[in-house]
Amino acid sequence: MSNFSGLSANSGLSDVLSRFQKNTAALLQLLNSIMCADGELARGEREAIAAYVSGLNNVPYCIFYHTMFSEVFSGPIEATNARISPLTEYARCLCEGTQSELNDAFTAALDAGWSEQAVYEVVEICGVFNFVNGIVRAADLAKPAAAPDPRPTAEGLKDSYLAMAGNIERG
Repeated sequence: MSNFSGLSANSGLSDVLSRFQKNTAALLQLLNSIMCADGELARGEREAIAAYVSGLNNVPYCIFYHTMFSEVFSGPIEATNARISPLTEYARCLCEGTQSELNDAFTAALDAGWSEQAVYEVVEICGVFNFVNGIVRAADLAKPAAAPDPRPTAEGLKDSYLAMAGNIERG
């Protein structure tokens, strides 16, 4: 059950953002830039990190969607997580660790072959998903019982946050 009036047990993030539109366009533009634009990290890797951060924040709704999106772009999330493990460790330290642990994780990521740009992209993902996870938790959005049918495609998820913004604006 949602904590905000006008939302139901089946509401999603777009319903929350439609209800509270003051900063929605800016948020979705930022999300699109961080998650969908070209960068060092592939879209599936970014989605896996978003799922990981959502797990640290105990937000099943976001874990569900970002795991599914990661798999659309990169295949099984377990394989993606194994490949990016120095980056998820950096994300963990950024969210929960001491400064010393964070510094060590930064060095470990670079030693594993990741660039400073890739590590900085993790910083952006952590920052924006700590924010979005807070919105989802405040709204008490429930994890869906099943994946959508049909499942999303890479083409359908291209610039998906801008598409969400357009849908919200159109009402």
